[in-house]
Order: sequence, then structure tokens, then C-alpha cells
Amino acid sequence: MFLADTLSRAFPVNETVRDDPEMLNIVHTVSKHLPMIERRLAQFKKETELDPELKIVVKYIKEGWPKSYKSVDNSVKTYYKIKNNLYIQERLLFSNEKLIVPYSLRKYMLKLIHEAHFGIEKCEKRAREIMYWPGMNSDIETVVSECVICEKF
Repeated sequence: MFLADTLSRAFPVNETVRDDPEMLNIVHTVSKHLPMIERRLAQFKKETELDPELKIVVKYIKEGWPKSYKSVDNSVKTYYKIKNNLYIQERLLFSNEKLIVPYSLRKYMLKLIHEAHFGIEKCEKRAREIMYWPGMNSDIETVVSECVICEKF
């Protein structure tokens, strides 16, 4: 009985396994930046605390949002629409489970998002899975459309 079970699960030994090129690129990107995770995390915490807009958002989350949209500070009105999704965890700001990127780190994150030179849609999809900032899609579209390397292809 056990032999039949083992044989039914056997797979051909001479079958060639090919790596998915897209997955290789993702693995390379992740592993390339893995040693910097702790340092980068500390940087995100510091920049979140220093960011003028995010300071206000954090204050509103802790103390309560103004009752009317008109009373919200102009610089953070875009966050008012998603106020129910916002929370603070370990000095970082999140919308649902997406990290809110402080203004000072957005160029760096755009560089990482577009590092593999995927098109606009793939870059936006990658970014939306893990991060957020107001106007992020527009920023990604600008970076990708201005990329000299991408223009060639």
C-alpha cells in the first residue's frame, strides 16, 4: 500500500525545470536590498516622524480627526478620505496594510519600484501591494514615461 502511494507521487527525474525570468528578477531585487532592511526600517520611522504632513496625520489618528472636512489641515485633506484605514504600528504609518511612504523617501521608492524597468501597469501593481502615498500612481507614470531605457523598448 505504501509503495503504491510513493510511486503515484513520483515525478520524472529527467524533466528540466526552468526558472521564471520575472520571478528571478523579483528575487534578485529582494535579496539585493535584504541586508539594508533594519537600517531602512529605522530610516522610515525617522522620516515618518519628521515629515510635516505625516506628523499631522499621526496627530489626527491619536487625537481624533476633525468632524468636518473643512476643518482638516489643507496639507492632509487627501488622507481624510482614507482616515478609517489609517493606523500607526511601531512608529510607522499604514493605510490598510500598506506602508505610507514619507515624502523624503518617495524618490528612493520610485527608483526601487522601477528598477526592473517594468511598464507603468506592473510598477503600479507592485507598488500598490505594499505602499501608499497620495499621487503615487501619477508619480510612477512620470518616472516610467521619462525613463530613457524604457523608451528604447
